[in-house]
Amino acid sequence: MTPALEIHDLTVAFDRKPVLWNIDLMIPEGKLVGIIGPNGAGKSTLIKAMMGILPLSSGYVKIFDKPLDDIRDRISYVPQRESVDWDFPASVLDVVLMGRYSKLGLFKRPRKADRDAALECIKKVGMEGFINRQISQLSGGQQQRTFLARALAQQADMYFMDEPFAGVDAATEKAIVTLLRNMTAQNKTVIVVHHDLQSVSQYFDWVIMLNTRLVAAGPTATTFTSKNLETTYGGKLTLLTDVADLMRRENYPSREENIIQP
Repeated sequence: MTPALEIHDLTVAFDRKPVLWNIDLMIPEGKLVGIIGPNGAGKSTLIKAMMGILPLSSGYVKIFDKPLDDIRDRISYVPQRESVDWDFPASVLDVVLMGRYSKLGLFKRPRKADRDAALECIKKVGMEGFINRQISQLSGGQQQRTFLARALAQQADMYFMDEPFAGVDAATEKAIVTLLRNMTAQNKTVIVVHHDLQSVSQYFDWVIMLNTRLVAAGPTATTFTSKNLETTYGGKLTLLTDVADLMRRENYPSREENIIQP
């Protein structure tokens, strides 16, 4: 199993107070990975530390067996929608073209090939009818699709996404999940900060369970367990009973499996 990402002894502290503590982690290539944990667990901090946006107090991160500085052009990031200035005067096409800048080099203007690549990515997220629309005039789901198209335009090998499903409608969420699955089918690695526990088993094939320290990481089927959920969330998990019931139901054969095939 080829590791796409390795973390050893990673600690991140703000004002000498650890936000993440002694994280050891390995993620294989081509996985759709969910990072889950309570508010304040360090989920967003973890992906920012993985990308080198935040300084490490200790430890190291390797991506594709290389230091971060050697492979930055193979990494893409979709930030939380709330952290973006949506009043910035730019059209959907302008934003998606930004994803091509790392391919252009210094002072080079986008070529026809870059524009064509951007248009193809816009089409993939279902935003072809909004190419010239200002981003401030888009709905939340449309804004999220636009940022996803920008990430796709980078043609990266590893994608970090901070709550891409937050504030989007059900149709957009379904479209994004389908897109992410298509990406991992092409051996891209996609790491997603996620908060909806009830969709974890359905969406992700690998899960990281976090609460300042690493509770568990591995294939969703064997890692996303009631015991690990209790350790991760403690008394904060109001949904624990619902999730446990859901998991028990998933252990039973589905109705389709009960149908005797002719």
